[in-house]
Amino acid sequence: GRCIRECPYGAIIRQERPCRKACGVDAIRSDEHGLADIDYDKCVSCGMCLVNCPFGAIADKSQIYQCIQAIHSEEPVYAIVAPAIAGQFGPKCTPDKLRPLFRALGFNGVWQVSAGADICTLQEAEEFLKLVPEKQPFMGTSCCPAWSAMAKKLVPEHPEMISMALTPMVFTGRMVKRKFGRECKVCFVGPCAAKKLEAQRKTIRSDVDFVLTFEELAGMIAAKGIEFDQLESEPWDSIASGDGEGFAQSGGVAQAVVNRARELEPDKDVKTMAAEGLENCKKMVMMAKTGKLNGYLLEGMACPGGCIAGAGTIQPVAKSKVSLAKAVKEAPFARCSETSLKEAGKAAALDN
Repeated sequence: GRCIRECPYGAIIRQERPCRKACGVDAIRSDEHGLADIDYDKCVSCGMCLVNCPFGAIADKSQIYQCIQAIHSEEPVYAIVAPAIAGQFGPKCTPDKLRPLFRALGFNGVWQVSAGADICTLQEAEEFLKLVPEKQPFMGTSCCPAWSAMAKKLVPEHPEMISMALTPMVFTGRMVKRKFGRECKVCFVGPCAAKKLEAQRKTIRSDVDFVLTFEELAGMIAAKGIEFDQLESEPWDSIASGDGEGFAQSGGVAQAVVNRARELEPDKDVKTMAAEGLENCKKMVMMAKTGKLNGYLLEGMACPGGCIAGAGTIQPVAKSKVSLAKAVKEAPFARCSETSLKEAGKAAALDN
């Protein structure tokens, strides 16, 4: 590859499939016929191949039909919405429109996943202060399932290096089912293709029944003919902090954990490193494996930019960053420790 970099005339090019180039874990290869093939032993379902394929040749499995069938049944269905929703449906879809929006779609209620992120922050901060570096050299955050799966594959001998805290999606799903009963259905709505795989795990599928992306939600909104400016303003069914809202952007998880750690131990210096994109996450894991990041809190995000750049998002990352910053600023609480849901979340976590 040096000739490509060194040629002053640009006379040498390298052709590579866009999906293969976007895959940070080298899971896309060519079979004996020269056709693209996914190695599912390596794949972590980040969805970057979906975004970067110019032909639409790769698709994830949708649960939109099953979700709509549940809405049409007599079972109550609650939506839990990722903080990356900020700005996804344009300026008319403000946060105070989301609850009436989901009710118009047939959901019985809507909760912020950033409320679950607050609980995740509390647990990860306590876990980090307790374990690092006395019992283990470093710790990685748990919220991105694609990053978590990749790290565990790269360092199988140390699976405990990823925080044992549940993801915000699972925390929120458990809070909803604790409040409304195990028979209700929970639908996670977010930017992430990897959440579909996470929700299928045996330990989680009883907590989250369906996963939809923002693109799929947009299809439901269009099918219903909903106009945002005709919706009334209503508050969320949950309360979350700016820390929890910040989970949607690269660096936000680590910052939230640091904020909480400083509340618990003001004199302790918490070193962090954040990587976005699985290729950069892989480099960070290898550095940690060789002992170069001892004492660090590692935050990995599979999507470049964080969840606001997920495979199921609609808006460009630059726009989403502005909308997310506004949501963080306007949150009723700045820190996760201030939200009234923290005790409920801890109790829900004990149900497992």
